[in-house]
Amino acid sequence: MRKGLFIFVSLVLPGAPLTGQESLRPPAATSGLAKGAEVEVRESRAKSPEEKAAELEKVRTSRLPALPVWSPSDYEKVKKGEIVAGQNFFAPVPVDPDAKIEPPVVELPEPVEDLPQPEEDETAISDEHMAEYFREIPGDGSGEPIYLSDPQDLLSQQEFRDRESFLHYHSSESNIDMFVYLFDQRQEFPVGTDIQAVYRDLFTTHGPVALVFYHLGAPDRSQFYLSSDIRAVISQDEQDRALRAAVEEAFEKSDVAYQLDNFLVELSIRLYWIERELKVATATREARRLERENRVISAPVGNEEDNLRLIGRAILLAFCVILAGLSGWGGWVWLQHRRKYRFPEVECGPLLGAPHAAGVGAVISFSNAHLPPSRQRDQVPDYLERM
Repeated sequence: MRKGLFIFVSLVLPGAPLTGQESLRPPAATSGLAKGAEVEVRESRAKSPEEKAAELEKVRTSRLPALPVWSPSDYEKVKKGEIVAGQNFFAPVPVDPDAKIEPPVVELPEPVEDLPQPEEDETAISDEHMAEYFREIPGDGSGEPIYLSDPQDLLSQQEFRDRESFLHYHSSESNIDMFVYLFDQRQEFPVGTDIQAVYRDLFTTHGPVALVFYHLGAPDRSQFYLSSDIRAVISQDEQDRALRAAVEEAFEKSDVAYQLDNFLVELSIRLYWIERELKVATATREARRLERENRVISAPVGNEEDNLRLIGRAILLAFCVILAGLSGWGGWVWLQHRRKYRFPEVECGPLLGAPHAAGVGAVISFSNAHLPPSRQRDQVPDYLERM
């Protein structure tokens, strides 16, 4: 009984080795423990009382809980079985029913008042964007014009570069430059801003130009305006047909970027035919101007007697020509009346052993001996005339 209690206490108390425990360790471990214990004892003996007091003070000031210490009374209770070592080790923590747990006070931040944000009008174009659109003709650093204007970044960078490259190609192949301004499908222009005013402010001195306001996603809202020298030659109906054809071609696609592609390609083709008509009209107008400049009205030279002499010569020449014509016509008619056609005598062989047919013969004559037989369709045999 005592031996079992001693083993149990040794398990609970720190530093109390079990009897016979050393026999379970390997010799190396046992010797190591022994050496460690000897070193500890040596160090503890080497320490002075002041050092020990300093260590105790250090433990006390560290605010660590003190280790439990067995009193002689507790030892006696353990022997009697009144205290079971480790009984409360796994027991639940006692809870005081009268204890009150106050929740921690958390200081909340002051609520931030949400200021009412003004609603953005999707149909309005900001003043900054309007200034970027129509401040001047857009251009790059080298002075070359930029034919596609998109300050609102409605297209991605790659889509913008592709359409701008096509407009540069069109400008290099055509005398009519095409400038395209991109807007959102629902945006409206401010009062006083229209495509004609933009042309008057920016493109009057630019030369032949086609100005386009294109609403991305709504091609049917697009506006198309030509310079004054083109409109002087091309009718408004033809301009409307060109815009209508470009819009119809754009609606063949569902993607807004591809719609813009089809619109620009078709409008470029229409501008090519408009340019050809301009060349024809310009050549005709130039020819008429040269004709008017080179036209010289000659005044009559000489007196009235010379004029009469010229008129008499002209009348005599005309009479001679008419007389020669009538003489030739009369000679031809006379020769036609004197012309006669003779058919050769053809000897034919006997038919069925007889020199001629069965007592029936016919003589075919023509009513007019002067006309060729091919022109006389009414050929009547003479024996029928006797009947």
